[in-house]
Amino acid sequence: MKQRRTACLCAAALLLAGCAKSPENDIVTRKNTEALVSKATEEDKSRKTLAENKEQPPEHYSWSYDNSAGTLHIDAEADVELPEAETIPMYRLSCTGFTQEQVTGLYDYLFQGRETWKREGESRTKADCEKDIVEAKRHLEEIKQETTDRSEEEREQVIAYNQQFVDDLLAEYETLPEESQEKKVPVDSTLVETVSSVAGADGGSRDEVSMGLTCESDAGDLLVVDNAPVDSPGWPGLYYEKEGKYRYDSDIMDAVPSQEADEKKSPDLPYTYEEAKALADEVPKAMGVDAELVQTGLVEGYTQAGMDTGGKGDVPMEAAGAYTAFQFQYARVVDGTPVATTSSGYVSDDETALVWPYEKITILVSEVGIQQINWDSPVAVNEEVANDVPILPFEEAKAVFEELAPLAHEGKVEQRTDENVSVSMDVHVNQVRLSLMRVKNDGSERKGLYVPAWIFYGTETTNYNYKDPGLDGNEPTTESTPWIVLAVNAVDGTVIDQIEGY
Repeated sequence: MKQRRTACLCAAALLLAGCAKSPENDIVTRKNTEALVSKATEEDKSRKTLAENKEQPPEHYSWSYDNSAGTLHIDAEADVELPEAETIPMYRLSCTGFTQEQVTGLYDYLFQGRETWKREGESRTKADCEKDIVEAKRHLEEIKQETTDRSEEEREQVIAYNQQFVDDLLAEYETLPEESQEKKVPVDSTLVETVSSVAGADGGSRDEVSMGLTCESDAGDLLVVDNAPVDSPGWPGLYYEKEGKYRYDSDIMDAVPSQEADEKKSPDLPYTYEEAKALADEVPKAMGVDAELVQTGLVEGYTQAGMDTGGKGDVPMEAAGAYTAFQFQYARVVDGTPVATTSSGYVSDDETALVWPYEKITILVSEVGIQQINWDSPVAVNEEVANDVPILPFEEAKAVFEELAPLAHEGKVEQRTDENVSVSMDVHVNQVRLSLMRVKNDGSERKGLYVPAWIFYGTETTNYNYKDPGLDGNEPTTESTPWIVLAVNAVDGTVIDQIEGY
């Protein structure tokens, strides 16, 4: 199951922190989606249709802010972009996973007629387990012989833990076969029903039925589709990987303008930017999904640490020393209107909340072609609420941003500052787009709305200054892009919290 990553602070809490004045209105509130539906269809002189907003379109936004303590700087130098469509809709949506048609389309594109199979049966053998036993015993003896600052009680606990690990391996050894029992069972693109045990709200467990697919080919590629239900603790996702010269961390990339990509890539990467993009563009097309490229990145590959070298010892992880792959991030487009996207992996720290990350589509192209696809939380559009939603003009969204952004980020500064370290932040807005953004319903299912929103994209860098001169301090940390600095609901003027999802 995917791990929950705890957010440092949600925007609602940020409003209460720091020394800046409070906003006049409660800008960050839990959204009543049915109230949004009503407001989207009612007449309001303060809001205009998209066509009316285009009559005097905003072109560029410049703004700057520095707080009195010198710990926060925010600036904006951004073009303001409107959708090419003449109307902007609102939809009901859900997160139910990928359809059979989508999976078949992608399967046909990736495997190109090759036979595929899944693994069934126990692959682990006595010989595999014996290697683990030898290593575990060696590690246990090292712990017994080491001299550390551990207390005697702690030392005994560590020894007991590792002894139990050895005992468990010895017990497992007796149950394993001499030879692998694993078999390759032919499969195609058909989604199949699986039953798994998941934790229940009452602390117990329950059976969960979902549709999914796992298949491999002899060419060394693997496709996994997991269509978790709308009320599941996990969320739907798709993963594809093909063997290549290097491995990659998909969340780490250096954004690069497309015109500089060919110059900065490794000469050993045989694809040009345009050739690699053409391969990646076909992925959403094959699935019948309208999408746009929102960011290009270059990624440095690395060799896998701990590779088997025939008894000669482990090979340490080694970086390639060059950009060996392109990584493309896409966002869905609905009726000609782009959907907001974010690199953020933060989710609510409310243990009772149903985790629902924003949809994220990343495709990596290396020397082997498409080497990785990660597609999380696919959205299904269920019903059109309105096809021409009147929206707040940019001037009003800008006013909300200028009031709230200082409060939110001063709260972050205060939250991260303590007696050992002082923190400052630099925030830059480099793009403002009118897009659709998901707002989730209250409840125990991943359902909600696509609502029009003014999205302020940019960068957020945190600087650390340790007060103890003996501490080296941390390097500044910058959130991966595309990063949403603030999102203003264009229907009611509230802020959509990208952590809480409302």
